[in-house]
Amino acid sequence: MKFEELNIESCVLSSLKNIGFEEPTQIQAETIPLIKDGHDVIGQSQTGSGKTAAFGIPLVEKTEKGSGIQALVLSPTRELSIQTAKELEKFSSKKGLFVQTIYGGVGFEPQLRGLKKAEIIVGTPGRVLDHIRRGNMDLKNIKVFVLDEADKMIDMGFAEDIDDIEKGMPEDKQNLLFCATMPERLDRMKRRFTKNAKDIRTKIKVDESMLKQFYCNADRKSKFSLLVHLVKQENPELAMIFCNSRRETDMIAKNLKNQNIDAVAIHGGLTQARRERVLNDFHEGKVKVVVATDVASRGLDIKNVSHIFNYNIPKDAESFANRIGRTARAGEEGKAISMLSREDHDSFRRIVNEFSYDIKKLEIENLKMLPFDTGRRNDGPRGRGGPRRGFGSRSSGGSRGGRRRSGSSVPRDSSKFKPKW
Repeated sequence: MKFEELNIESCVLSSLKNIGFEEPTQIQAETIPLIKDGHDVIGQSQTGSGKTAAFGIPLVEKTEKGSGIQALVLSPTRELSIQTAKELEKFSSKKGLFVQTIYGGVGFEPQLRGLKKAEIIVGTPGRVLDHIRRGNMDLKNIKVFVLDEADKMIDMGFAEDIDDIEKGMPEDKQNLLFCATMPERLDRMKRRFTKNAKDIRTKIKVDESMLKQFYCNADRKSKFSLLVHLVKQENPELAMIFCNSRRETDMIAKNLKNQNIDAVAIHGGLTQARRERVLNDFHEGKVKVVVATDVASRGLDIKNVSHIFNYNIPKDAESFANRIGRTARAGEEGKAISMLSREDHDSFRRIVNEFSYDIKKLEIENLKMLPFDTGRRNDGPRGRGGPRRGFGSRSSGGSRGGRRRSGSSVPRDSSKFKPKW
């Protein structure tokens, strides 16, 4: 199928041709006609599948030049807001629409000037609500309201802000909700913001012919040493290392630098300027390794990632699929390596069983134990060869104290554990 077959208006189609868009992805082919026809749509597809164009192309079609703010896209992070706005600008280049980004960490004045001439707003819920409460933004003419990465906005606690923002919009607007995962906690938002919505879900399992997956066992004291061993052995072109908490993300990046691996951390606790600098360096190849949380990395267009390292395993299968889906894109091969300490095995088994992944075991030989700096004072002698409680006082899931669950059938020594997959 070609974009011409989707009956897209000529000026938008011309913009798509200029940026090299020829054939729609599955999520685009299935949702664009529904959105053009005015339906509310709930769209789910994996990271990198083209969700922005799926809602962005018909959104641009429905927006008129010079008629005030007609579309609002809410995103969970500043980086995703910026990225989405750039894509909408490309889609509307022949139409001359003005797209204004709204996010925190910067001054109000430039945004105020943009709001006066904008037809499309893309922003984070907190700053958008700030502008509404200050009387800077009028949403009475909104035609299309988009919740992008809706699942992550729920995770980040934006549900109440989104409710307050929506109250100022017309009841007959079109509502679009897009996400990579569809957890039960999203049900209220779907009921609240959509009416008779068309529910489109495309496959989220990565193409295993292009992605090779491996796992290896490691106890908590040797896990960082194993990571360094793997990164140096694989020598990735560009790599992403996923952790489950901000604190661990910072510690891993810091300790990788101590081992002469040029790594940077990205998560929601960094300043706007710092996060943009990290992403620019990664895009330009100045940095080869990014250590990230799921929330910070979601929706970001990061190309040419050759390796994914799962330092911690997420709790749900869809998050895992979106992590590994950041490599093996656009016909390129990729590799994903999951590192399993004791607390990771249950989640990993559920994930493998749900998607029936073909994941081979890596046998590690001659692993050299390395020091790990927790950043604490007075660690004492036991801190020299690695932290006393593994890597910081939290387990991979972020719970305090790394406590062992009673009744667990998983052996203490994960190297002796033989998974059933």
